[in-house]
Amino acid sequence: MIVFLAALAVTPWAHPLAFRPMPGWQTGASGNRPSRYGRPGKQVARPEESAAWAAMAVRYSDDATADPPNKTLAHLPPNGVLVWAVIYTAATRGQAPIRLVFDKAKRFDCCEGAYVAGGEYELTGSGPGAAYSTIVRIYFGSRPSSSLRADAQHALDRLALPAVR
Repeated sequence: MIVFLAALAVTPWAHPLAFRPMPGWQTGASGNRPSRYGRPGKQVARPEESAAWAAMAVRYSDDATADPPNKTLAHLPPNGVLVWAVIYTAATRGQAPIRLVFDKAKRFDCCEGAYVAGGEYELTGSGPGAAYSTIVRIYFGSRPSSSLRADAQHALDRLALPAVR
């Protein structure tokens, strides 16, 4: 029994993905769930995922695992920011560690459904110890000003990626 408990402590699933509290933001999380993400050719006995979100100036109205969260994005005001993240098993071999730095995000036109004036920005990489893969998507209700970019970085700074001991 002690060996089993010790094994749980070293997995990222012992502490699901979450945002630490932020004044002026709503946050939420899914907890651990069976994963919809996977890697072709990579078999995982029990694939898991954990998603979390942080929303400013908009009420989050999707399931925490919605990718993309179209109901919420449909109501994203010009001053709104939504940061959505997911971790899932397993990390891709050779994947670089994720850097939660907004200036490193790739911009995409958004989305599969809802139009988002400010587009979608994305960060990807492995979590600590290459124990899982991470996707972080940042959405803006308008072209991101320096103030909105700073807000997004604040949320990224509050994302608590599970550590692996």
